[in-house]
Amino acid sequence: MQAYTVYNQSGGQGKTTVARDLAAAHAEIGQRVLLIDMDAQNGSLSNYLGVDDNKRNPEADDLTFHLVEQGQGEFSDLIRTAEPNVDVLPSHKRLNRVDEFLDSHENYIGQTKPDDWEYPRYERLLSVLRDNDVPNEYDVVIIDPNAKADTVYYMALYATRNVVIPAVPTRSGYESIDGVADSAQGFAENQDINIGRTAVIPTMVDTRKGDHKDYAQKLRDEYDAPVYFKSLSAFESAEEQYVSVFRLFSEHRSRIRKSEQNILPKYRTLVATICATFGNPLAEDAWDGEEIFTGDDFWGTSKFHLQTLMSLMTQSIKPWG
Repeated sequence: MQAYTVYNQSGGQGKTTVARDLAAAHAEIGQRVLLIDMDAQNGSLSNYLGVDDNKRNPEADDLTFHLVEQGQGEFSDLIRTAEPNVDVLPSHKRLNRVDEFLDSHENYIGQTKPDDWEYPRYERLLSVLRDNDVPNEYDVVIIDPNAKADTVYYMALYATRNVVIPAVPTRSGYESIDGVADSAQGFAENQDINIGRTAVIPTMVDTRKGDHKDYAQKLRDEYDAPVYFKSLSAFESAEEQYVSVFRLFSEHRSRIRKSEQNILPKYRTLVATICATFGNPLAEDAWDGEEIFTGDDFWGTSKFHLQTLMSLMTQSIKPWG
């Protein structure tokens, strides 16, 4: 199973859109995907895909209860199917109080533990996923936490050990990557685990702006960003329809505008790159050459061309330096 967290501690970087549409790209080639929404805000991933109807229901079961062994039903009953091969574990407002629940859980089970026992707070999400056979049920798990370096984020990191970082090509977006690196590296050292930078993705790029062009190319050159995404109305239209951009084009649009024609190829190239980075290269017939992004006048010829993506057998997760 491939697992990664889509994260940037700076808001407005496009992380939820990226998580949603990466899931659809994985699903397009038959991979079973579980999206885990760990953002209690209203406009989170669950809302983007129209499965947040229980978010404010105080009687509803949710992940928070299962993290502290108080689930009100089966874990599988929490999961909703949003699109073919894409399931969602929705978020709930209760997740805002996750530290309170975890503190109570620690106090309860700590009564029977030795004095030097340490509560495995950040391991709780991984334990729940393993206990409910998620690694065998799904090929890909993508977690979308809120834009805070808090307990929820660190549980996501512990469970996935990999981060995909979307960043708007501005000074603050560029510098935010160091913030992600600092939080991930510090946490990894504290927990004695390895956390890799799986991909950096320039988002909401406006190639008419000089600073956007400069920072997008810096992201490409310094972080091997395989693709970039422009700020296009298609992403907003997908949100309005509660679907991924893949489903938007297949079911809600009669034609794809010229400016939008590279959106799906870029997501396919990004997924192929991620799979290769995990050491799980896609079969050569997953997509044909016309279905992936190999570069354009702005980006240049992508080194992540079809032959590289489909034949690469192993590639370690990228270091932070």
